[in-house]
Amino acid sequence: MKYRYILFILFVNILLGYNLKSYSQSGQELVDICNIIADEATYLKDFQVKLDAAKPGEEKPTSRFSVLLSKNTIYRFSICNSKDYPGKAIVQLYDNNRLLGSNYVVASGKNYPTFDFQCQTTGVYHIFIDFKEGEQGLAVALLSFVKKF
Repeated sequence: MKYRYILFILFVNILLGYNLKSYSQSGQELVDICNIIADEATYLKDFQVKLDAAKPGEEKPTSRFSVLLSKNTIYRFSICNSKDYPGKAIVQLYDNNRLLGSNYVVASGKNYPTFDFQCQTTGVYHIFIDFKEGEQGLAVALLSFVKKF
């Protein structure tokens, strides 16, 4: 009788474990979604970012990546935010200290899912990713090749 009771408890725990499974988005799912958003562009690289919320009085956390881009090429940056976190990613592309492109327009306060960059000079460029108003977030920025010009 003891064994039946133990087996019953194990069986119930297994069933409940499957029903309580978390359905949060993973980084790979976000990459797949971004690849669809990239629309007729060829996947090159992804940048997965998960940042905690900024503490009061501190600067918001930022991730930085470097990438080599080629002259006379149009690149597309696609940004996908996890629905499980409140933060909306802001992606900025820099050449030294000069901002070249972003998915966030300061004047309107709007975030866009993609932005294209027409590379004029081969070199190393820097990608900065943070979250609007320093909120906690999980996002993927996808770098894709659009075409040569």
